[in-house]
Amino acid sequence: MRIKSLYILPALLLGMLLSFYGCNKVTDDSTSAIKLVITKITGTNWTGNESSVLESDVIVSYPDTGETTVQNDYGTAYMIAYPYNPNETEHSFYENIQIKEYHVSYVRSDNRNREGIDVPRSFWGRLSVMIPPDGNEHSVVFILVRADAKMEKPLVDLRYGGSEKELEVTAVVEFYGEDLSGHSVYVKGSIPVVFANYANKK
Repeated sequence: MRIKSLYILPALLLGMLLSFYGCNKVTDDSTSAIKLVITKITGTNWTGNESSVLESDVIVSYPDTGETTVQNDYGTAYMIAYPYNPNETEHSFYENIQIKEYHVSYVRSDNRNREGIDVPRSFWGRLSVMIPPDGNEHSVVFILVRADAKMEKPLVDLRYGGSEKELEVTAVVEFYGEDLSGHSVYVKGSIPVVFANYANKK
């Protein structure tokens, strides 16, 4: 019985440790004492309309001149920063969050996610945005769809119709930064995007 007990105890301790580290890794990749939360992400297309679903025009045609162009589509992430400790009432300057970069990738509901074939290519972008941990909502503007992506597959194929007149994806946006003490901060959100050759009327 003693021998069995000696083996059981280390096994239980190992299981507890793995569970502890596993939960922390899944829950949050941040090391800061400040929690960063995305309340919503909206998209703005070439018309300037802001919506919870981005209608991304793969080519913009100007009826008056006949000219065509491709343009970036922008997203706005609305974020709130606050301390993990609910009893903290005074905030240090070093608790401010600086967002430095972001990553955008696209996924389809049918899991056909080959970049440059089924969905646009993912990309990284740079930011320099400061968010204080004051519990108020702050907006961060970023490029959600690059103009270059509209000149590559699969978006370029949507210009003239064909078998697929539109492409529905979810844009997954990940933000990376740190507080001014150097502790990492990470947050992720998403927004539906519908690509098509929309009729351009102003």
